[in-house]
Amino acid sequence: MDKRRFIINLVSNFFSALSGVGISFFLTPYIVEHLGKEAYGFYPLSNNFVMYAGIITTALNSMSSRYITISLEKKDIKEVNTYFNSVLFGNLLISLVFLLVSALFCFFIDKILDIPDGLVYDVRLLFVFILLSLVINVSSAVFSVTAFALNRFDKLAVINIISNILKLGAIILLFYFFTPRIHFLGVVTLVTAIYVFYANYRITKKLLPEVHISWSFFSRSALSVIVGSGIWNSVIALSNVINTQLDLLIANHFFKASGMGFLSLTKFIPNAIYILLGIIVPIFLPEMLKAYAQNDMNKLKQNLDLSFKAIFVVVLLPLSVFFVYGDAFFRLWLPTQDAHALHILSIITLVPFIVHGTIETVYHVFVITNKLKIASFWGIFISILNFVLVIILCIYSSLGIYAIPVAALISGVFSHLTFTPLYAAYCLQESRWFFFIKIIKGLAGFSALILITYGWRKLNWISVDSWFMFILNSCTIGIVLLAVTIVMKFDKATLTDIYKKVRKR
Repeated sequence: MDKRRFIINLVSNFFSALSGVGISFFLTPYIVEHLGKEAYGFYPLSNNFVMYAGIITTALNSMSSRYITISLEKKDIKEVNTYFNSVLFGNLLISLVFLLVSALFCFFIDKILDIPDGLVYDVRLLFVFILLSLVINVSSAVFSVTAFALNRFDKLAVINIISNILKLGAIILLFYFFTPRIHFLGVVTLVTAIYVFYANYRITKKLLPEVHISWSFFSRSALSVIVGSGIWNSVIALSNVINTQLDLLIANHFFKASGMGFLSLTKFIPNAIYILLGIIVPIFLPEMLKAYAQNDMNKLKQNLDLSFKAIFVVVLLPLSVFFVYGDAFFRLWLPTQDAHALHILSIITLVPFIVHGTIETVYHVFVITNKLKIASFWGIFISILNFVLVIILCIYSSLGIYAIPVAALISGVFSHLTFTPLYAAYCLQESRWFFFIKIIKGLAGFSALILITYGWRKLNWISVDSWFMFILNSCTIGIVLLAVTIVMKFDKATLTDIYKKVRKR
């Protein structure tokens, strides 16, 4: 892997994720204070509907990057144009369908969702703007593939940072000059969608001027090949949506807008993690695709190992601090809410991710080797299991709102400790224990960080009673955990080499 390009991509994408999470961090308590948790709950719910629509578009867009990247690697520009234009016109057709469905949904929204009487008009407008932004994003999705295929994630990160700054500025203006309304968030989402489309289009023309938009390049056979491969990704996306994105809709049905609003507050940390993963994890895919195209399995596995270490440092290490200090975080962030309950709900939600986060990039194996059929069938089985468990626990248990994340924990951990590591090892023709060993090592390392952080809290050398003290404490223990992680995750030879390079500089 090009280490310089990797560092540039990683740092730029990290700040890109940080900008997005930062907006949510400051915006959430403001909305909860001014509009209430019931109104706030409809914003993440509207974004979940975007995920539902993504099930359809995944079949076309998830594999477009694979075929375009491989075509570029072969330097076949005609094939690149064929795949690019086939995906583009396919997306435009899907967008027209979304327009019709979205219009019907928004018209009957008060019959579909439980919405307090005073919020119906506001929520309807929110969904109108969010779904319009969805149509724009779907229409222009292929324009982001160029930066991906050329391993220029820094370009995508800059676009994301600018869009987040634009989002923050627009929100401040709207909320300052007008009476706060939840649909303002939809307006801002639409504006940023238009900007992202324009920016991605400009980058495509700059990085790959050989690509031309023309109906003459459209190919039904190319579209069929991509959809044929990607259809199983759609099935996986369906299972992921059922597992992770139906919770607010179910909460709205069983526990009304109030219960949904409370559950939505616990989504901040998981969503922040998934935003970070969505930017970090794809960094490794282009190099792994190239390694697979060159039949260099050793290089492919080296990149996999590097990705596991990067995710542990960037994601799991901070989560170990949150697991211990989460109650203090929520007490400072949302002082009017039950901090202890929010902390417990967040931990239950995150446990399946912790298990799988040790080998998060393993899903790339199914895409790279184009062995998605069995994985998708398993995903549907797990999602059905999760859905049945949720309904049973909501109806027959006394868990209340806790029933939703508990069901996801049971089904998620079961899947991550059985099928996923076994089938990924099979796809790479490795021992069945190949990924199990990495999961065990990852969980052992995470547990060690938890114990160290818990011991640190027991010492109580820093009293966490303000944001300044919380940040100071988190940074202090974070440095200690980073040192421990470096020792755990990097061998002596690597550490010695890093030390010599640093000393030489």
